[in-house]
Amino acid sequence: MNLQLGTVVSTIDGPSPSKFDFVVNNGSVHKGMFVELNYSEGTMICLVEELIKTNRYFERPDSVKTIGAELEKNFPTADWEFLIAKAKPLGVFYESLIKRATLPPSPGTKVFIASNENIKKFLKLEDNGLNLGSIQFHDIPLKLNLSKLLQKHLSVLAMSGAGKSFLMSVILEELQKRSDDQGKIATIVFDTHGEYTSFGEPVTNSNFVDFSANTRVVDGSKIKISVSNISPQTLSSLLSTITPVQKRELFKIISKLRSEMKSGLGPFDLITLKNEFSSLDSKTAIPLNFLVDELISLNVFGKIDDPSIFDLVKPGQLVIIDLNNIISERKKQLIVSYLSQKLFNLRRVKKVCPFALLVEEAHNFIPENTSAEFALAKPILRTIAREGRKFGASLIIVSQRPKRLDTTTLANCNTNIILRITNPYDLDHIKQSSEGLDSGTISMISALRVGEAIIVGEAISAPTFFKVRMRESMPSKHEMSMEDAAKRFVADDKTSVDEISNFL
Repeated sequence: MNLQLGTVVSTIDGPSPSKFDFVVNNGSVHKGMFVELNYSEGTMICLVEELIKTNRYFERPDSVKTIGAELEKNFPTADWEFLIAKAKPLGVFYESLIKRATLPPSPGTKVFIASNENIKKFLKLEDNGLNLGSIQFHDIPLKLNLSKLLQKHLSVLAMSGAGKSFLMSVILEELQKRSDDQGKIATIVFDTHGEYTSFGEPVTNSNFVDFSANTRVVDGSKIKISVSNISPQTLSSLLSTITPVQKRELFKIISKLRSEMKSGLGPFDLITLKNEFSSLDSKTAIPLNFLVDELISLNVFGKIDDPSIFDLVKPGQLVIIDLNNIISERKKQLIVSYLSQKLFNLRRVKKVCPFALLVEEAHNFIPENTSAEFALAKPILRTIAREGRKFGASLIIVSQRPKRLDTTTLANCNTNIILRITNPYDLDHIKQSSEGLDSGTISMISALRVGEAIIVGEAISAPTFFKVRMRESMPSKHEMSMEDAAKRFVADDKTSVDEISNFL
């Protein structure tokens, strides 16, 4: 028999099918805890949303002010202090089904802490699922079905320092550990700050698991995009000031070069494209030369793709596209846009395996109310968010500024994992874009500590608070306090001075 926590009480507002209060008379009850009670149609599972203490002797401010010092001496005030828990019914076990509550629980009904078995069954947890941590206040691992978590896309939202990169490392570990029988997918990470490159480094410390054998780290600054594979429309969109006449001539030249490529001359690059401008009149050629020179300066275009997409997307392989060394935001946008477009197009015709595409600092690539010129990756990432689930193309967006995220893309992420957020504008944006989050749950998000999170949406039957498990991979070299960074700088500086002295 589970621990009895309290008793349902009658109030002005309830009990009702959507909420009720119970007085706590035993055990420890916490905000976010699951409880259960006997119900006319089975066993009701509920979530504790709020806790309130009350005492009849301290209800009237005027009385407390007047005789407050005498109250505890002359009256049994401690005997009249009560802890009231406000609970939200989530569902009812009825025979072998789970149905919603349509009748209120009766006043006087005993409330118990929910059993582990009922919680696992109600939340639809799986023994072989992805283990993200443990459910708060219950000794239960949060193991989620891969398809439910990722197929309809996932967003991870948190303020800076709340632990979102740590959580994503845990998810990447779980994807790496899957066996062939469980189904392996490819994972591609657009790593803005190089936070996940440690996955590709061999482990020398026995305290960590080595994931380097199935991880490939690609230096984003060395990526080359084939000019031959880019559509004329995409290329012209990169030339922000191009005129209709210049666009027409550019399309003609690209069409000619593509025809020559098919006849056996091979792929072409921007230099080849520039050489063709010599046949144009100077009024058209000079501006086009200037515009193409801007693209050449990005140092990202070549005759062929390097690396090839087919070398990157393999079942069970983790690919980190390290964008940390790229200063140009335009170049980052271009790389994310091109690779995402190619990945999705190949997956639509099943030429590559199912994959998950993780976009760090997603608000920079899928911003709200930003023109296409400054958000080159936004259209394709939006398309993957809308249509990817039909083709086995999953999108994971990670952001510390939800307010700046495109609402349409965020709304298409059917599962949200939210760590600590305190900005009221970000919280309001999340509430408007995410189903299953009411004002009570939103208010609990700002009180989360580092490493604590709430998951809501397709992957779970009810909003659930959990503690992220410890990571098994090596920590990122960027995970360093300011004090440690200062100490390392001084140590490195001293080493350099000693080396110069020894040389001299």
